[in-house]
Parts: sequence; C-alpha cells; structure tokens
Amino acid sequence: MSLQINGVKPVLCVQGHENRHDSEWCRYCGTAIMDYGTELQQFLSTLIEQESHLKFVRDRIFLGTGDQGSKLLNDFYIDQGRMIKRASFLLIDSSGDAQKLISRDSEVYSEVEYNSPLFLYRIPGSSNRQLCYYGLGERLSSNDTTLSDRLLRAGINAVNGKQTVFLVSALGGGAGSGIAPNVVERVKMLNPESNKLAIVVTPAGDEPDSAHFNAFCSLSRLIKSDHGPLADMLILIDYDRLMNANGIGSIGNELAAEAILTHMVGILSAAGTDPAFTQTDIDYFVKMSRSTGVYVYTPCIAAGRSLEIFGNLTNIMESALASSLSPIDSENITLSLAIVQIPKKILPRLKEGSIKIEINKWNKEKFPNLKGSVVQISQSDIGTDRIDLCLLLGGNRLAYTAQHARDGFNRFKVIAEKEAWEQEFALNPSSLAEFEQAVAWYDNNLSTD
Repeated sequence: MSLQINGVKPVLCVQGHENRHDSEWCRYCGTAIMDYGTELQQFLSTLIEQESHLKFVRDRIFLGTGDQGSKLLNDFYIDQGRMIKRASFLLIDSSGDAQKLISRDSEVYSEVEYNSPLFLYRIPGSSNRQLCYYGLGERLSSNDTTLSDRLLRAGINAVNGKQTVFLVSALGGGAGSGIAPNVVERVKMLNPESNKLAIVVTPAGDEPDSAHFNAFCSLSRLIKSDHGPLADMLILIDYDRLMNANGIGSIGNELAAEAILTHMVGILSAAGTDPAFTQTDIDYFVKMSRSTGVYVYTPCIAAGRSLEIFGNLTNIMESALASSLSPIDSENITLSLAIVQIPKKILPRLKEGSIKIEINKWNKEKFPNLKGSVVQISQSDIGTDRIDLCLLLGGNRLAYTAQHARDGFNRFKVIAEKEAWEQEFALNPSSLAEFEQAVAWYDNNLSTD
C-alpha cells in the first residue's frame, strides 16, 4: 500500500522506496529523493536550450585577410563554400576592395538561401592609410578592440572542441602579412583546442625586397609565438609555382592558377564530398603536426586527373609531386599527409586498402627519411573518373621553402634597422632579431629530431 500523507502522493528515491512528498533523503536507504516530473522537465529544457545553441555552432570557419586573401576566399565561397553546412566566412580587410567584392556579388550572401553566410570586417583606422609594411598591419590589428568580438560572432568559441579554422592570406602586402598572425593568435585565445590552418601565398621572385620582408616577418610570427606555433599547419605556397600549376575542374574545365588554390581549400575542408562517406579528418593531421613538430607543409596538387588517362594512383601521385606549390627537398621530407577525393562511380573498383598500400609504397620510394604517412579518402559526387589529390609534405626547413622571403628580408632589414624608419615600419631592431630567431628555432628543431 502506498504511503500517503493527507492525500499527497509519495516521492521515490533512486532505489524506488516511497517517502513523504517533502523528503529530501530516503528514510530506508539514505539515498537522494528523485522528483521525476521536475527532473524530466529540467532535462527537456536543457535539450531545447542545447538544440537552440547548436543551430549556431560552426564546425568550419573560413577567414580571409588582406585584399588578396579576401579575394581568394570570396572566390572559394562562390564556387563551393556557400553550400557547406555549419560553416561561416569572414573577410578581414584594411581597404575597400573586399567591400567591392560583396557589392558585386551581393545576391550570393543571403544567410537564408545558403547554409553558410559570408561577412566583411574592416580593421578600424586603416581606411585612409596605405599599409605597405608588415609592422603597420600588425599594429592596427593588435590595437583593434572589436576584432575578437567579431571572431566570436563568426562562430569561433571553445564550446566546439573540434572546430577547424582555415585562414587564407597573401603575405606580400602590409595588410595580409600583418593582420594574419594577429588573427590566428586571437583564434588560439578564443578556442585553444581548435585546429588552425594558415594557407599563405609568398610573393613572386621578382617582387621588391619589401614584399619578401613582409612575408618573412609574417611567417616567423605564424611559426612561433610566446607559446609555440600560432598555426597548427602552415601551408606554404610560392606565387610563381602557383601561376604555373594546372588542373581540371569537376565539369572538365581548365582551372586558372588561383582556382587551383581554391580547389585545394575545397579538398582540405571536404567541400563537395559525400558527408556519409568522407574520411577527411583535419583533426588527425593536426595531431600529427603537433606530435612531430612539423608545422610547415608544401602542398602538391593533382586536380581532376583522369584515372583512364593516368592509369593508376602512382602516376597521379607523380603528377601531384611535379606540381608542388613550394620547393621540396625529398631527402628532408619526414611527414606525408594525403587526401584523395574519388568519384563514387569508380571507388568500388579501387578499394580503400589498395589505395593506401599503393600510396604508402610510393611515399617510401620517394622520401627515404619519411617518419609518418597518412592517407585519407573522401568520396565525391561527380559523374566522371577524375580524381583530386592533395599531398602535404612536411620536414623541409623554412630557410629552404621560403628562400626568396628570407633573402629579401636579409637585404631589406638594413633599411628597416635604421632609426629614421622605425615609425614607417612600426618595428625596431629587436623585433627583426626575433623574426630571425623564430625561423632559426623552427629549422633547428627539425634538425634535432
């Protein structure tokens, strides 16, 4: 018979014993009293709140800094990015050029129509200034008190531990080179567990020394801060090599040089792949980078290679290596990370195990000092036999992969060290020494592994 006091139903403890309705502890076993109605209501309220919150969680954040970085990211957004779910795009600019991009294609930026919105943020105080040098861009970005809030509103936060942030920038100008490291540093503070990929383009060989000076300063900051590297993976692209790259798009169209870069961003972010199948896991790549101390990578791209024409994956790998987007010394490569996008119509005849065996065998033959090899496979929906392959090779020293930037820095620092130029460059001799030490620190760590 149930225990009732003045007609009030009893409450149960977690063991099922009946107690007075106002009891907090069971008089039989001493465990807590469970008010199932209240507990259920609290549980449902928590679910509703969490569901409302998750609607705004962004798994992938894409950032473009400077004029050229904003343009490249805008191109990717129009081509592939706007249909990516749970992503957001933010252009961070110091001039009005990015605004012109949005004005020109304003119809594609509707958050209602597309899964991923794109927004523009302009660094305050830069509209009437020409940011020719790294130091000026860094100073304006560092003094910006609202940038962190804008990054938060773009979706960067510590709630999402597996968040991946892709930053795209060209490092020759003062804006892209100066803003990029500060943005990555803020991302690291807002979400320390996020995966931070910096995809950067260094100047052409015939650019003036000041452009290479900017690039070297920016690279050094990205590779070393007070607490280690800012970027978990620094994907380094030489402009001259990018201009000579070629590839075929999903509809058989020839890809222009800049489109090769946006195509690579699509492969890395698994844009356009079947989410039910894709195995692209940047989180695993980042863990490999952190554990090995290899943070700088040369990308090798084989875009739209026909399996019928090339015959096998080995030949496609050779094609990718021939299209490396920064210099490679095969003797120093210690880490090889490969993403292969294969159309679903031909995937069954290739077999996942065979793909990995073939690529790992090729890696072993090409790179005698290789310590780690990772192969990830994703499935695309295109109706052809064309395969996309992105190979990231790490282990080369920055003094080698960024030689133009280093040499330009060494020549130009003679001017930058002069006291009369400190205001113009927003740098001092101690800063220049720190940049050199940062690159030496990274290269020396590779030598001692």
